[in-house]
Amino acid sequence: MRPRIMWEDIINTSSRFGAALGCAAVVSTLVGWSGSGSATALPVTGSAGGIDVAITAQSPTIVRPGAAPMRFDVTLVNTTTIDDAQVGLVVSLGHCTCNPGPLKMMPNGSMRMLDAGTNTWQTVPYVTEGGGTDFLTRALVAPFALDHGQTTTYQLELELDADHPVDAGESAIDVTMTDVSTNRPIGASPTASLPITVEP
Repeated sequence: MRPRIMWEDIINTSSRFGAALGCAAVVSTLVGWSGSGSATALPVTGSAGGIDVAITAQSPTIVRPGAAPMRFDVTLVNTTTIDDAQVGLVVSLGHCTCNPGPLKMMPNGSMRMLDAGTNTWQTVPYVTEGGGTDFLTRALVAPFALDHGQTTTYQLELELDADHPVDAGESAIDVTMTDVSTNRPIGASPTASLPITVEP
């Protein structure tokens, strides 16, 4: 399963990263979102260990059981002068006020990633955050290399199960960069977080 990858000179990587995110925002704006609810055209960003992270919504940031999936991109840029041979990436769903239980876990659902090689959506781990940090062991993909100046983008979609009724509430799509040798976060956890709304 291959993400979209671009090679860049490390010089002016930060400014190029900003320009790339600006293009993503334009794409989001042109999608033609309609109906109730908000849409996040601008990315939310963070950084860990010299890797810049951005989450950009490509559709309204609202999920409903059985509704069309919410699509979003996760973009990583290695802004250092050093190749990183073992990058750990976890995409998880934060606690949700829609769940009255003590752990406030996100409702059941699924997540898929676009395989750039076949142009098909492939199932990837649907990771919910509960009462501990076990979710950090469930990486989106196997550890991968990200050379200096390299940019990679994962195109993902999130969908809630149709047969699982929910209450309205707020949650988030969290992206955390991890140390693959310990499954612990690099810096703060999450590295970046995109708020989403859950509706019945």
